[in-house]
Amino acid sequence: MTSGSSAFSADGPLDEAEAIRRAEAIAARLAVDAVTRDIANENPVREVEMLREAGLLSLLIPAELGGAGLGWHAVLRAMRPIMRVDASVGHVFAYHYVHCWRVCLNDADDKARALWADTVRDQLFWGGAGNPRDPGLVLTPAADGDGYRVTGRKFFATGASVADRIVAGAEVAGTTDKFAIVIDGHAEGVTHPLDWDNMGQRLSASGSVSFDSAPVPDAFVLGRSGQVGPDQRAYASLSILLFQLVLSHLHVGIAEGALDAAAEYARTATTPWATSGVATAQEDPYILETLGELVAQTRASDALVWRATDLFVAAAERGWALTDEERGELAIEIAAAKVVTTRTVLDVTSRAFELTGARATSSSKGFDRFWRNARTITLHDPVVYKAKEVGEYTLTGTHPTPSRYS
Repeated sequence: MTSGSSAFSADGPLDEAEAIRRAEAIAARLAVDAVTRDIANENPVREVEMLREAGLLSLLIPAELGGAGLGWHAVLRAMRPIMRVDASVGHVFAYHYVHCWRVCLNDADDKARALWADTVRDQLFWGGAGNPRDPGLVLTPAADGDGYRVTGRKFFATGASVADRIVAGAEVAGTTDKFAIVIDGHAEGVTHPLDWDNMGQRLSASGSVSFDSAPVPDAFVLGRSGQVGPDQRAYASLSILLFQLVLSHLHVGIAEGALDAAAEYARTATTPWATSGVATAQEDPYILETLGELVAQTRASDALVWRATDLFVAAAERGWALTDEERGELAIEIAAAKVVTTRTVLDVTSRAFELTGARATSSSKGFDRFWRNARTITLHDPVVYKAKEVGEYTLTGTHPTPSRYS
């Protein structure tokens, strides 16, 4: 796949319909060689360039700063076609928007707006390095007095290896002060081992990133994170819930993609079983029943995810007025969506083979990538803990304690 010349003009604001049209055009290009790119497992540099060429990097950035000024509903509707055909790329694309948006969750409005203006001007792509299960990054004051230097390594740094800006959190050496920071992805001291070789989500750029005294100027220091612990604030911790919501959208997208592929194969290539008594697979009552069940299950999951999206958008619009109670209600809704979509995507991507038969297991078809992607991404954090949170709330009315995953 080559990026080629842009088929879009990035001039002027985009509305939701145009953003979706451009995303669908990207999805069509990705679908052509999704199987071979999955096998090749290359860093998704060319795929990110497609998003840049389409002028879609600034969808969430306010119009007065040159962005499209769209909301999360528009962004997630635009990402869904991409998630269906290539969940890896849909994952890294969706995280770009999360990381770009989350800089507004600190008391640093001027810095956030400057970062957004830079993103529009230079068409910057965002990634992150925030895996809480790795050792923390360490900040030391810069010798020239301008900010800090950051050192450490993070794995599962989705998008970092293709990012112009990397969002992270780090503690100041010798203190308990933890700050939200942004790092120039191309700065001296930033290295990408390109060590992501997992069975699924292979183009999600989720390997490690290392920082060796990489510069973090004052303009990139956003202040205390406020996500968890004694400094926790409801609005500041919304990014944690947003990641969980995006993962649920990804689950549904994978399920939809698997069903699209399986249905097309059943329609055009599956042959009826010898004792079925029907002439085509489209008349086989067992295939019809299985497909109907899986489609209904996926549609139900989709409805739950969009309900959670509605609540998230409402919470985000509350800004710093968001209460702990309101944040807790949102956390439960997103946890419920995560539980249901996890079960759905694992069931759908496994049972979809019942619609196609043994010939569809050929590696040339690549149908296994849907299950591999689902099995990989659903291990992001244990879904049983999300079910526990929902059950505990139901019995006791207790909201989840804000953590790095809830």
